[in-house]
Amino acid sequence: MKPPTKPHSKSITRWVYRAWLRSRIDTYTRNLHAIAVQRENDFHAERILHRAISTTRSKLQSL
Repeated sequence: MKPPTKPHSKSITRWVYRAWLRSRIDTYTRNLHAIAVQRENDFHAERILHRAISTTRSKLQSL
């Protein structure tokens, strides 16, 4: 009679692998979210700068 270590070790290996894959997906998702937030911040910063440039040019031309 064979010991039940092989099927058991395969199931543990599969469980660990699946947990690792889930962890990778979570990490990738968090990274994508961080990138999206940074892009949104960059977009707002760019709008503020464009407004500042427009206002400054307007003031300069009015002199």
